[in-house]
Amino acid sequence: MKVREIMSTPIITEDEDAPVIDIARDMKELGIGSVVVTSRGNPVGIITERDIALEVLLKDRRASEVKAKEIMSSPLITVEPDTTVEKACELIAEKRIKRLPVIENGIPIGIVSVRNILSRKPECVRRFYPEVRVLVSGWTLDRLERALSEAEKFLMAKDVHSYKERIKEVYEELRELVGFYRDDKELREVYDRFEELYNSMEEPSGEQRKRLEMVLRKMRHITYWRKQQSISSFASGVFWFRDYRHGLGKEPRLPFKRTRP
Repeated sequence: MKVREIMSTPIITEDEDAPVIDIARDMKELGIGSVVVTSRGNPVGIITERDIALEVLLKDRRASEVKAKEIMSSPLITVEPDTTVEKACELIAEKRIKRLPVIENGIPIGIVSVRNILSRKPECVRRFYPEVRVLVSGWTLDRLERALSEAEKFLMAKDVHSYKERIKEVYEELRELVGFYRDDKELREVYDRFEELYNSMEEPSGEQRKRLEMVLRKMRHITYWRKQQSISSFASGVFWFRDYRHGLGKEPRLPFKRTRP
């Protein structure tokens, strides 16, 4: 997966001589948490809400008298749109930052943040928050539950070939998920039961159906409750994510430059 697939667009830029008060107003108006600072059109730094809070508010400085270049974080750490998400993760963790502007041919075209990464690859959460416990999304389990329901229909119809193919597909994805969500005890329990089912596919159909019903019952219970949840707060120590394979489908757009009347 490349950075261009998950970055937020358009990117907002401000001139290095822009007053912080104007930048703060723009950030509020546009509902964003950061802007890229430019000098003669070239990206040279970044300002976040935290920068304004620490460098202006806490120091009791007048936001109308402070320029962007005085509080921006520089030099600017950037990535190219074809950088892998894994590489972006390493850079964010190494530099202890939360946002990476995406630059193409010297032009900022987007920004990738910790949130962008975790929405698509939640297994990366441990790189940023080592103490956080991660659970698989109810929407991911819902997809697997539907696949198992289809397998049950194949079994009842005595379509053994289709049944075995569908069971194998679910087993391989469950095995992958267990590797990602190692703290998810309920997922591990489902996987253990399903592994017994997978390893006994040559048994009589009656026994197979009983095992399948047991796995489906457990998965439906977990899926129902997890789908009721949205993303939890950091204070709870638990994250509920959307399907880790779900795509946002955003296309890169040209940078957005604030202009003043």
